[in-house]
Amino acid sequence: MNASTARALLVGLLFAVWVWVGYTARLNVSVWAGLVGIGCVFAAGGGVPGLQKALFGTLSGVVWVLLADAVRVAIGGTSIVVALVWGAMACGMMFQARLPFLSFTAGAFAGAGVARLLGANTVNEGIRVGIALAVGAVLAFVAERVAGAIAARRA
Repeated sequence: MNASTARALLVGLLFAVWVWVGYTARLNVSVWAGLVGIGCVFAAGGGVPGLQKALFGTLSGVVWVLLADAVRVAIGGTSIVVALVWGAMACGMMFQARLPFLSFTAGAFAGAGVARLLGANTVNEGIRVGIALAVGAVLAFVAERVAGAIAARRA
């Protein structure tokens, strides 16, 4: 079995286990956000650097959503104010790419999208979203490492 096939099978197996655990234990996190975390690791190139970029990127997106929502509540206002706050959030996510550890902009937007979709507007809700994204990223990393070990044994 080549590394690509092993990786695909392991990602499927590990994600299935995560979904089963999430539903069986009635975890108060979105197991489906983990799927975004998995995709972000592979989109960031995989390996340790991909894991780091995915974790920092997606979690920064969650933080941006929490900040934007806090500003929106503090300012109040009309729909134009809300649009400007969200536009400033998107601008901030683009500017953060100047920092090497926050350079995975797609991850920031993915994390922000998941946080917004799940309605995260408190720190506790943000933590739950962050946990789900991080679990997915770690699952992708583990699947990649195990698949590499399987492929190396076969060679």
